[in-house]
Amino acid sequence: MAQIEVKNLSKDYKRKVASKSFLKDLFSPDYETVRAVNGINFELDAGEAVGYIGPNGSGKSTTIKMMSGILHPTSGELNVLGNQPAKNRIRNNKEIGVVFGQRSSLWWDVSVIESYKLLSVLYKIPKKQFEQNLEMLTEAMDLRDLLNIPERQLSLGQKMRCNVAAAFLHDPKIVFLDEPTVGIDVSAKADIRNLIRKINEEKRTTFIITSHDFQDIEALCRRLIILDKGNIVIDTSTEEMRKKFGSKKTLKFTTDGKNPDLTITIEGVEQISNTDNILELGFDATKCVAHELISHVAGLTNIVDVSINEPTIESIIEGILNTSS
Repeated sequence: MAQIEVKNLSKDYKRKVASKSFLKDLFSPDYETVRAVNGINFELDAGEAVGYIGPNGSGKSTTIKMMSGILHPTSGELNVLGNQPAKNRIRNNKEIGVVFGQRSSLWWDVSVIESYKLLSVLYKIPKKQFEQNLEMLTEAMDLRDLLNIPERQLSLGQKMRCNVAAAFLHDPKIVFLDEPTVGIDVSAKADIRNLIRKINEEKRTTFIITSHDFQDIEALCRRLIILDKGNIVIDTSTEEMRKKFGSKKTLKFTTDGKNPDLTITIEGVEQISNTDNILELGFDATKCVAHELISHVAGLTNIVDVSINEPTIESIIEGILNTSS
């Protein structure tokens, strides 16, 4: 049985429409209905790590807020671990962890360790389990020197590491991560990614990750769900997406500096740049094989070095979204 079941899920908001009359807007405003999530469908099984991605306003955060019980759906069905999150919020929250990039689950004026102890009471975490998880998370996230400091005195990266650790204290079955690495340094990002990977592999915890940092997505997610304007555009594995949409690659040649004015007329090949000693070609791997293109260029100029660049997940997703718009 799937841990998360989403069927025809929609969420509408009412938004005030400005008129030319200040008094009308004040006493009798007009509203319009905006659909943030539009009848989406998907299922997630235990142990999946899913990138839930799309441009700003595509419905990512709205969906996560519905799955975590913060928002009520307008229509459709939503089942998380056998619960309807908005109706069974307390029971649902005992089984899930949530991290919102710009919001904290810790108490502002008390030390991090005291916040963790309060969470252990709220989640009714057995003492031994709490101590074991705290030790593991302290080591994994390098928190030893932060535990006795109030959250208000921490840097953004330190706050994020502490908040991510807080989401795992009660051994949740599902963790929602909404922009978990926004605005933090490379070291903190690496700590967070390593922890997510470790817990996903060892405990089969299910992860749903939204992020504008596509290195997060490439490093952690084996499945991608792409949204645009409240609709699911693509739902597939990361590997399949690369195979299906990542055929456009780049070959970069370094030559001996005696390039003629090369003209490449092979199908599926385009010339990106050609300077004195650098020739860069884009090619479609479904129409042209790399070694044949290299052999062709070698017959025209002296090659000193050559490199091939695969498309990034970010560039593939941008292409899909541009096509769907």
